[in-house]
Amino acid sequence: MGTLGIRLQSREFLACGLAVLASVGLGALVAALFPQRPLAVSVTAIIGALATALASAAWAGTERRALDEEQRQLETRITQLEAALEDANDAANQAHAARGQFLAAMNHELRTPLNAIIGFGQLLEMHGLSAAHGDCLRPILRSGRHLLGLVNELLEIAQIETNRLELSPEPVLIRELVNDVMDLMLPAAAHRNVLLTTEGVAEPDRFVRADRYRLKQVLLNLVSNAVKFNMEGGRATVAVTTPSPGRVRMSVSDTGPGLRSEDFARIFTPFDRLDAGRLGIEGTGLGLTLAKGLVERMGGTIGVESALGIGSTFWIELEETSAPRRPAGERPPSPQSTADRVAVLQIEDNVSNTNLIEHVLAERPRIQVMTALQGRLGIDLARDHRPALILLDLNLPDIHGFDVLRALTTDGATADVPVIVISAHVSPGQASRALSLGARAVLEKPLDIPAFLGLVDDVMSASPEASCRPVR
Repeated sequence: MGTLGIRLQSREFLACGLAVLASVGLGALVAALFPQRPLAVSVTAIIGALATALASAAWAGTERRALDEEQRQLETRITQLEAALEDANDAANQAHAARGQFLAAMNHELRTPLNAIIGFGQLLEMHGLSAAHGDCLRPILRSGRHLLGLVNELLEIAQIETNRLELSPEPVLIRELVNDVMDLMLPAAAHRNVLLTTEGVAEPDRFVRADRYRLKQVLLNLVSNAVKFNMEGGRATVAVTTPSPGRVRMSVSDTGPGLRSEDFARIFTPFDRLDAGRLGIEGTGLGLTLAKGLVERMGGTIGVESALGIGSTFWIELEETSAPRRPAGERPPSPQSTADRVAVLQIEDNVSNTNLIEHVLAERPRIQVMTALQGRLGIDLARDHRPALILLDLNLPDIHGFDVLRALTTDGATADVPVIVISAHVSPGQASRALSLGARAVLEKPLDIPAFLGLVDDVMSASPEASCRPVR
């Protein structure tokens, strides 16, 4: 206690001592005046009891005041701690916001020079370089694209952490989602002689609640890893199970080398690629970090099970939901074999626009829409699947639409695929440039839907191979 407490204790001790001395003195005086008399004994006892009561009251007052002082000190300390906690929370929020702003600025500042590096590199590649110069150029382009992928993934992780990533939860048909992902991965799996299989996927009308494009992004990442980290001639399997009522688990298993148990905690850590770099497998070390953030934002969980020498299983769990309601009188579309369908690839990063195109092209049951949210991915999908038609946006997050168009029209594998450019801002100069680069038509948003469908029909019917390019 402080000085005040010491003074209070001193006063109480003094009062107690005086009371005791007074009682002893009075007792002695009574005993001297009335020797061997009962009255003297009674008076002495009363005085002793009174002295004891006074002493107890003095001690009780001292303890009460000490407790009150301790309570005041504790309340002051709690107030100070609450203020410090609030200051720390404000500082953390400011740092979080500053980090998000820094990553957004870094994304813009890095994307601009990367666009020049990759763009001029592609221009050089188109002009028939010598073998020696080609060997020098390819690492430049590969490194530029790698860095661009890293920037894109960093930005998405920053958007997740700052709650700025927009999601559109809806009932997602599992069978359709898994089949789309497996179709996209078939060329890569065939290149490494990896067999793709599914289990429990054929069950009809099973839905999970999620953002369809983000869930597809996550599942594509897991299946891509299962192919890349597999052994030559191995197997990758996507299985759908019910771990508990109301939950659906999608598991992706491989027959690769497996993981050590001590690596489980590291596998979702940013930039921690374990042995991938040593094995010469390309990547940024952010794919699983991004997948974890996306799954958790959709209300799900993600995990891994693995055994050395046997393989690994990555799984995601999401809430199961019912099928979306159909308007009264609307009949479900009749099933159609993949051999009777043709693929249309849209390269567009805006989810609302991709949804619109899918709903519009649903008027043509023979068309199956594939979607690429980035230009580079769109080029790869076009080379692997050779769709009957490509719908291309100009403003893409990684490379400009003109670079995509140039790559498509100058590549022997995709040069004969018709491309329709669709963009929100198309100046006469941009339209002329798109047409000079090989686009069949240029449309400006918002679309005139009947005119758009008419153009799609005309372009696909005029394409000599559109009718014989089934979905692969």
